[in-house]
Amino acid sequence: MLDRLHRENPDFGRDLAIDASDLPACANGQRYLSKNGPQRERFSDPDASWGHRSAVSTRKGGGFYGYKVHAAVCARTDLPVAWQVETAGSHESNYAAPLLDTVKGRGFAAETTTPDMGYDNERVYGECEDRDSRPIIPLRDTPGVKRGDHRPPECDHGTSTFAGSDPSRGASKWCCPTSVCEPERRWVKADRLHPLIPRESKRWKSLYRGRASVEREFGRLKNEWAPLRLRVRGIERVRLHSDLTILAKLASKLGKLRADAQAARFPVATCPSAARGQSPFGAAWSPSG
Repeated sequence: MLDRLHRENPDFGRDLAIDASDLPACANGQRYLSKNGPQRERFSDPDASWGHRSAVSTRKGGGFYGYKVHAAVCARTDLPVAWQVETAGSHESNYAAPLLDTVKGRGFAAETTTPDMGYDNERVYGECEDRDSRPIIPLRDTPGVKRGDHRPPECDHGTSTFAGSDPSRGASKWCCPTSVCEPERRWVKADRLHPLIPRESKRWKSLYRGRASVEREFGRLKNEWAPLRLRVRGIERVRLHSDLTILAKLASKLGKLRADAQAARFPVATCPSAARGQSPFGAAWSPSG
């Protein structure tokens, strides 16, 4: 199905947005049977765990008991390319590499990967670069960022200007703003603070705006395709439920694309009299005969 969507739109899967969303379990996750009572020995859903979710417009953030669906969504089409359901206690950044591997195994070459600030660590940057996908990740306020280590390099004549990057070399090129310094150009090794697509560039900012696609897709799935509330227990059943929900969404989109293509190829001829607001059967005709 994903391959057919790719044939319909060659840009499908080129730029990815990655995130995770909560799936509260159909179970009681409280540790104690009652206030100040004995601890619970059995849980109705032992695969679920406690995790944290961010606040949205309809509820507060905080802890919840259940699962998380991790997804890589095409930023150009708002359609999921890869997804994975795990227990809620697992950290989101641990599933960036598995999602990218799944995307690659399905025949897509993701040029960029855009998660949120929670994925900002050296491991995720390396995992993206190892898979030939440029990471687009905002920086956390770490000590290096506070010192200003993330800023563009400077010379005696001011802030250097970005002049391109070389993925095979793993470095970006910066030039003296006045072209006076010797050497005029310098290479900066790519890392978390200095990615191959600089955060100061218009391209980085444009790509990061595409991260909203994964938020929109989670919203559509939850509000229009009813993956919640869960009525099954156990991670395998929750995974099957999520798979069927997402596949139904993809099948619906593929059907719409094919219907639109068919309509464009064979447009319905318009009757001249109908176009003038008259009945094609004459003035005396009526539905009752």
